[in-house]
Amino acid sequence: MGKPRPNYTQLASDLMRGNWLLSGAAGFLPVVIGFLNRQSMELPDLADEPRFYADGVETVANDNGAAVRSVKKVAVIPLHGAMTKYDTCTSYGTSYIGRRMVEAAGQEDVAAVVLDIDSGGGACNSVAPLVEAVRAVRAAGKPVLAHCDAALSAAYWVASQCDAVYMDNPLSSAGSIGAYARVVDDRAQDPQTGWKIIEIYPPESADKNRAYREAIDGDSSAMERELSVLVGMFRDAVTSARPQVKADAPGVMTGADFLAGAAVANGLADGVKTLQEVVEIAFALADTDDI
Repeated sequence: MGKPRPNYTQLASDLMRGNWLLSGAAGFLPVVIGFLNRQSMELPDLADEPRFYADGVETVANDNGAAVRSVKKVAVIPLHGAMTKYDTCTSYGTSYIGRRMVEAAGQEDVAAVVLDIDSGGGACNSVAPLVEAVRAVRAAGKPVLAHCDAALSAAYWVASQCDAVYMDNPLSSAGSIGAYARVVDDRAQDPQTGWKIIEIYPPESADKNRAYREAIDGDSSAMERELSVLVGMFRDAVTSARPQVKADAPGVMTGADFLAGAAVANGLADGVKTLQEVVEIAFALADTDDI
């Protein structure tokens, strides 16, 4: 697969008028600054991605009855940083990452896929390509597991659709099930930036990004209703894929973040495991029919 080129036109559109499933908007700041400064930044080389972890060698018979050696592998694919559907000047888009997932799962010697997540979320249109990729991997009869340091907002939406979700360490976090919108008001220009950024939160996401945001002035009821539909879809996707989620627990469905222990207690995750441990679980799960 050739190296993708950033879609700057789409990025500009998303930055100006996109709806967001993002925890900690500051995490998206490098993308914004790089874009606004027209920086020409080289995307990291993913020639060695995904990483493959090999299991023990087994001897099987080929079509001619001859003994051949076969090595099972687990593909580990990174989902790191702010999520956009298309490539930006600093990161790959979920469309590309999703294709890499499907491509890896299509290899005969790959037994399972682990999505290695460390992301605060991102644009709402970045979710679908990865959800579709997870479904494609599962449809191929191969398990797909989420290994998470941070799996927040849009990133947790994706993680929740996997066969299992594991947090990396006690300080890992999951959740932030909610949404907000960002609009640009160019009628009242800020003397320093040239525009005014307005962030709008629906009532279902009262706890989302509470640490840094302040209440929005003015009537935003129409956009709140639009965001409510998005949050409803988000919630339905999580509870459908993970019925063990304690949807009635404080903060779980209203945008709160949870450290690893609380994430497990609330059904958002299945345990706390290192990446190597998750790879071993993926190998074990690939050897069963329970997918």
